[in-house]
Formats: sequence, structure tokens, C-alpha cells
Amino acid sequence: MAEKDERYYKAYMEHKTISRRGLFRAFTSGTQKASADVSSATSSSRSLPKSGEAVPAEQDLVTELVAASQVVRVVARPPGALDEVLFQKICTGCSECESVCPEKIIHVADDLAQLDVDYGYCTMCGECQKTCPTGALHAKKPHDEQNDTELRPNFSTNCQNRLFGECELCAEQCPHQAISIATFSLPKLEQAKCDGCSRCKQACPFSVITMDL
Repeated sequence: MAEKDERYYKAYMEHKTISRRGLFRAFTSGTQKASADVSSATSSSRSLPKSGEAVPAEQDLVTELVAASQVVRVVARPPGALDEVLFQKICTGCSECESVCPEKIIHVADDLAQLDVDYGYCTMCGECQKTCPTGALHAKKPHDEQNDTELRPNFSTNCQNRLFGECELCAEQCPHQAISIATFSLPKLEQAKCDGCSRCKQACPFSVITMDL
């Protein structure tokens, strides 16, 4: 995912229903849920205000968000998830998204929602985003072309098309035609078209596709 700059976070705060103060409280609370990666990523930042002190100016908050956005996501999240450090702060593990997922691929682990595509795929129905009460999963905007889980297929060298040819099952099931196949070669992925739905993985009867962040 492209690196976010300050304009991204300014736009986010302007258009989301979460208020600036509400977002700041979510960002600075729940220290028990913060990971070691979050701590190391923000250790060089200026000290956050103590309880009762004034909330800093918007520019200061944006600076905090930009610095913390360097935290790397290592667990797949439902589509529309905020950058990982914000997601960890704002997601409450309420299980609302888990309960409405028609494919049953969303689970709550360690008090956070995560995506499990080992035995299913995401239809990008948007129900998890609609039901999220905190804004940890934000709905796709009209100008966005598609949702994205940030997962991408990795094709093993044991691919049947590479070894024997004449297998295009993964490409046939891709809803965005993001996979192209030439005989006796590994499938090729067009990154920009892929939304990480995992239909290709589920379509492969030989289990040679893994989905990686």
C-alpha cells in the first residue's frame, strides 16, 4: 500500500464521522492493546498529553498519525480497515463485523477483527463496514474503484499450469481479470486490479496459492 502522507490523514479527519477529539482519544487510549511494534514506532515522537491537558492542534495530531502509520500490518484485516496503528486503537473487538459476514471469514482474535481466507473468500459485500460502530472499518467512497483487503496471491512453483499447462482456474474466478496465464508458466498478477478477495485461492484444487499481505 502506498505510503500515506499528511494530506491523507487531513482528508480522513475531515470526512469521517469520528470527531478530531474522538479520534485523538481513540488514538491515545487503550495502551494495553498497543503492540510492541506500535511502541517502538512511536517512541521517538513527542510525548502525548496527559489526562486533563489540552488536545494539541490538528497539525500536531496529523504528525502523530503520520509517524505511527509506519507500523507494519502482519495480520489480515477486513476490507476498509484503517492503517494498522489506528485500527488497533479504534477496533474494540465487538464482533459486530464477525456476526454479519455472510462468508464467515471474519473472526475476533486478541480483541481485534481479522480476516481468515483459508477456507473462504471475501465477496466485498461491505456489510462489515456498514455495521462497524467505531469506524475501524470505513466504507468505500463513491470515487473509490474497489475495496481491498491488502492481501495478494502468491503462486507456488508447483502450479499445475507451470508444470503441465492447460490450467486457468484461478484466472477464471478472478472478478477483476487481475490474473493472466501463459502455458507452462506461473500466473501473473496485475497488482492494481487485485482486491485481495481470495477467490483465486479457493478456486485452485491443488492448493498452490497462498494469500500474503
